[in-house]
Amino acid sequence: MMKKELLNKMDEFILSSIKDSDSSTIDSFLEESGYDMNDINKIADKSYKKTSFSIKGQMNSERDEMLLEKAVRYFQEAIDKNIEKPISYLRNLVATNQIAFQHRNLDKLSHDEIKSIIKDHNLLEILENLEEDEEL
Repeated sequence: MMKKELLNKMDEFILSSIKDSDSSTIDSFLEESGYDMNDINKIADKSYKKTSFSIKGQMNSERDEMLLEKAVRYFQEAIDKNIEKPISYLRNLVATNQIAFQHRNLDKLSHDEIKSIIKDHNLLEILENLEEDEEL
C-alpha cells in the first residue's frame, strides 16, 4: 500500500492508542489491514535516524557558533585591553588567512572581520591556546 495511505491509517488510530498508551493496538490493526510491520519499522527507523541526524547537526552548528562568538569576544577584549599574547596570536591568524584585509591595524577590525579570520581555523585549538595563555 502507498506510504501516504499508510500514514493516514496510522493517524486515525494514533490518538486513541496514545490515550490508551498501547502501541500494540496500532501494530495489530496494521497487520490485520495487510501492512508488513518490517516495512513500517524500516520507515520509522529511517525517519528517526533522519530526524536525529538533523537535530544533532543543528545542535553542533549552534555550539560552533557559540564557540566562535566566544573567541571573537576574547580577541576583541584583548585588542581593547592591549593584551599582547592574544593580539600576537590574532596577527598570526591574519597572516595565515587567505582573505586579504584592507588594514592590518587590529583595533580597526570589526566583529565580522575577526569572525571571518578565525572561522577557517581550528576553533577548539584557538580557544584552548587562548585559555592556556590566560592561565599563565
